[in-house]
Parts: sequence; C-alpha cells; structure tokens
Amino acid sequence: MSLIDTINGAKKEAEANSVRTDKGADANDDAKKPRNNKRSAAGAKPAREAAAGVRVAKSGSHSSGKPASEMTKEEKKAARREERDAADRRAAAQRALLNQMPGYKKTQRVWWILLGIGLVATLISWLMGQYIPTALSNPTSPEGIVMIALMVLAYVVIIAAFIYDWRTVRPMRKAADAQANSLTDKKINQVLRNEADEAARKQSEKDKAKAARRGSKSQRHEQHK
Repeated sequence: MSLIDTINGAKKEAEANSVRTDKGADANDDAKKPRNNKRSAAGAKPAREAAAGVRVAKSGSHSSGKPASEMTKEEKKAARREERDAADRRAAAQRALLNQMPGYKKTQRVWWILLGIGLVATLISWLMGQYIPTALSNPTSPEGIVMIALMVLAYVVIIAAFIYDWRTVRPMRKAADAQANSLTDKKINQVLRNEADEAARKQSEKDKAKAARRGSKSQRHEQHK
C-alpha cells in the first residue's frame, strides 16, 4: 500500500469517527431534554397551586402577615409582647382549669399540711439544738431523743409531701396543661372570663358576710347603750 492510500484511508476513518461522535452527542442531548422538561414542570407546579388560591405559610411570619426579617424594630417588640401575652393567657387558663378539677384543692391542702408539718418539725429541732445544749451533747438524753425524732419526722414528712405532689398532683397539672394547649384563643378568653366572674362572686359573698358581721356588732353595741 502506497503512502497516499494510507493517508486517504486515515482521512476516511477520521470522518467516520466524527459522524459517530456527532450522532452520539445528538442522542445524549435528546435524552436530556425530557428530564429537563420534567424538572421545569415540577418546579412550575407549586406556582400554579399557589396561584389557584392556596395560602402558603411563611417561616418566621407573624399575625400581621410580615415575616420577622421584614419587621421594623417596633413591630418586632409588639410581636414579642403579643407572644408573651398569649403565653400568659394560656398559663392563666391552665391554672383556672386546674382549680376546676375535682379534688385538686383538697390535694393542695394535703400537700401544704405535710410541708407545714415538716417545716415546723425542722424549726423546733433547730431551736432545741441552739438553746438546749444537752440535746446536742447527749443524744440519748430525753431532749436529744426528741430532737432526733423531730429531725427524722421533718425529713420523712417533707419527702412524703414531694412524693404526694409527684404522684397525685402532677398528673392533674399535666392534664390541665394539655387541655389548655388544645383550646383556641376564643375558648381561652372564655375560661378566663368565667374564672374572673367566679372570683368576683366569691369576693362579693365575702364582702356581704363582713358587712353582715359589722351590722350585727353595731346592733349589739347599740343595745348595750
């Protein structure tokens, strides 16, 4: 084979490879186009849905409709104040619901009685240790035995009070908290109004009782004259 034939054969092979490369590139481009169209359709879908009237919530937005990043300093303060007021109202509603639970006030009396006994026993034992020297120097003396007994009683009663609170009162608090968290703002306001009305009624009854006692005292005083 001559040199010219060799050169011509190499040219033909190069042209054939170029044609195959161009066809492969076109095929790859055609394969990519549908996927790009799918992505475009998927990206356009939320916009069409939003345009259809669906309200999209913005992260960090407030009741005013503005996101936190677009609020002025005064608006941010007002938003924080509004959040604190809402949290305070919900906590007040939780306390009101807790007070309305059957048996809750009784559990509170029991808890305070136990805690009071523990504190009184602690105070008496401390005073005995301060003002009765034999109670500390001679634990086997009557004073020492009493002081130790009071200390043991104080620890036992205080621990019993906290166990009682954890096992009996804590479930009530959790139930009231869950109930308050499930209420709407309108229902929370209603609970607070009912609580205020009940407090006003009780205060009115106390005032009437005081006025009645004062009237009876005045009558007795007039009779003695």
